[in-house]
Amino acid sequence: MDYNPFRKSGVTEGSAPEKVDVIVHTTPLETLYAQNEIEKSRHKRQTKKTNAIIAIVLILSLVAAPLIGIGVGAGARLMNAYVLPRILNDSAQRENFAFENVHTPVRIGETPLVARQNYVDLVNAVKPSVVTIAAELPGTGIFGLNQGQERAGTGIIMYETSTRYYIATNAHVIAGSNMVSVSINGSEYIAAVPIGRDDDNDLAVIAVYKGNAIEAGVYSVTLARFGDSSQAQVGEIVVAIGNAMGEGISVTNGIISATNNTIFVEGIILDVMQTNAAINRGNSGGPLVNAYGEVIGINTAKFAERLAEGMGYAIPSHVAKPILERIMQEGTAPRRPMIGITMDNWTTVMSETFLAGLIELYPDEAADFIVPEQGVLVVNVLTGSPALSAGLQRHDIIIATDGVVITNSDDLIEFMSGQQVGNTVVFTIVRDSSEVLDIPIVLAPNMSPQF
Repeated sequence: MDYNPFRKSGVTEGSAPEKVDVIVHTTPLETLYAQNEIEKSRHKRQTKKTNAIIAIVLILSLVAAPLIGIGVGAGARLMNAYVLPRILNDSAQRENFAFENVHTPVRIGETPLVARQNYVDLVNAVKPSVVTIAAELPGTGIFGLNQGQERAGTGIIMYETSTRYYIATNAHVIAGSNMVSVSINGSEYIAAVPIGRDDDNDLAVIAVYKGNAIEAGVYSVTLARFGDSSQAQVGEIVVAIGNAMGEGISVTNGIISATNNTIFVEGIILDVMQTNAAINRGNSGGPLVNAYGEVIGINTAKFAERLAEGMGYAIPSHVAKPILERIMQEGTAPRRPMIGITMDNWTTVMSETFLAGLIELYPDEAADFIVPEQGVLVVNVLTGSPALSAGLQRHDIIIATDGVVITNSDDLIEFMSGQQVGNTVVFTIVRDSSEVLDIPIVLAPNMSPQF
């Protein structure tokens, strides 16, 4: 048997070897070398080009970083204010919002949550629905580059749609701000968008997109439960929850001191309930909660006077709910008419004291003095107001409006509650204790800004 030096795996000895095709290059070596050099040169040029592009990108990144940083805030605001609302449209869900469809009323015989005297159950039930608010105020200096101040406030999560969480708060918490953000259950602050505001009733609604909330680690929320404040009674236990002094969520307790008060705050008239639970700066917009864990008031103000303590005020829920529903459905609210004055009661004691002083100074003219026994004293006339345009002055005493006798500020408030923007009201006033004048005033909308 002939010896065969070529053997493939699987081929038995003695088998004929398979034929192998051999490729023989006919191109001369010089040509192959030249082609190889050309390919090397092309590769080098491509590498240089790639490195140049990378270098340019790095340089642009370093140069543009500060500019990009400056534009982040503006870009975020543009995204939240204009882009996201159009992409994530939940207007149909919002327009159908009604508290009666969201919040189950207390059942008769339900056990109050504050059975334990330390309020733990009550606070644990309500606190998750309370958020802290930071409102960034405009900066100062050229182009507003100096950092603005930040106003602290509180909000109440009241509704959830497929794309957003809706939060109730006070109008004065967000008024005049450049940007508003909220923290939910201690999360990072999340940019919020304004939905609507009613300055006349000091109520507003803001919203947070769920996508932004998820980025901050918030995957679900607890909705507050709104009750009926018209059923509240003096002496009833209440708890105030809020971002007091901007230091985070804290709790104070007390009772309902009065259920139906009217206060005059910074040019607006508010119907409120009074409590001795401590209401401090930053509590504004937070809930006043009854023993069942229901929000029966939205904290809005306190009596800031050294001689008085324990006088806090909240907008009753039966007043707030229809206003919040209107803001949700329409976004804006019709404005109350305004006179444009700050005022105080002119009382009988004040009248007697003032008249006695006049007689002592000018005894010969005593018979000519005109000093009403009661009325409303004009303490100040606001700049740009209807009162100023009509000629009302400080220290005028209002004694009648359209022939209706006015004896105190409550009478004037009641009269104004029936008026509309554009009405002309004749104010009868006593000026300088020497003359009685009829001054017609055309009522204008409240001057507080509406976004």
